[in-house]
Amino acid sequence: MLFAKRVSLPKILTMKKLYLLLLLTVSVFIGCGREPFPEPVPEPPITPHDTTGTYPSSLESFKARLLHTAEGDLPYRMGYFNPDGLTGKPALVLYMHSANGRGSDNISQLRQQKAVDSIYNYLVAHRMHAIFLVPQCPSDKYWAGNQEYPAYINPVKELLQLYADSTDTHHVYVLGASMGGAGTWRLLNELPNTFAAAFVASGTYHDNDPAVLASTPLYCTIGSEEEEWRINNLQSLTNHIQQNGGEVMFDIIPGLNHPQTCEQSFTAERIGWVLGHERR
Repeated sequence: MLFAKRVSLPKILTMKKLYLLLLLTVSVFIGCGREPFPEPVPEPPITPHDTTGTYPSSLESFKARLLHTAEGDLPYRMGYFNPDGLTGKPALVLYMHSANGRGSDNISQLRQQKAVDSIYNYLVAHRMHAIFLVPQCPSDKYWAGNQEYPAYINPVKELLQLYADSTDTHHVYVLGASMGGAGTWRLLNELPNTFAAAFVASGTYHDNDPAVLASTPLYCTIGSEEEEWRINNLQSLTNHIQQNGGEVMFDIIPGLNHPQTCEQSFTAERIGWVLGHERR
């Protein structure tokens, strides 16, 4: 008669430990293979009225994502570019949209912003290895904050931190228009050693420190047909940044009003000036 071999209690415990160790090892390997960014969220539905003022050359290249923060959810779009299959860490490009891109649909910040398409086209044309982030500000907030709306800049800082380990810290850029320009100023003030260069199109912010801003190369534009106080504000600020040793380009673009400046400032030459910098 055949009898089953008796297994002692210590051996059973040892086998359980080995089994648990095997499960732990497999879970670690699976975890390492996961994408280190939040999972994509469902694409928002496209309704007929969305087709006005869209920029289809770039929309399909951005995945919808959602970041949960202590101050609330931050919808954002993420585009990844690596046409030549480079193995190093990509550059990080952040665009801060103007007021008409606010909401929670995670699409208006692309469809209402021609600058996104301009930056996208530059990345594609120059075969850049980069991650392009476009967060969306809630409709009851303002990137930098003002008398009417509270600030929503801390979630953007968390977004930057989320991607910090996966991107090249020597090539991090922020570009913004109008409300997004104000948000850019605030980021430059509060994160002075983060960006290789920045771009502000017709954006103002009243709590700037020129000595801090001087640490980041900056391109700034304003339209000649905008309010005189805006022009004077930016002219004075850029002068003070230069006096503190900063590298600044400042263009007053002839014949453009505020909305036109926000759209037409993002030329390939200006974008190239920004993305051509490296933080050392």
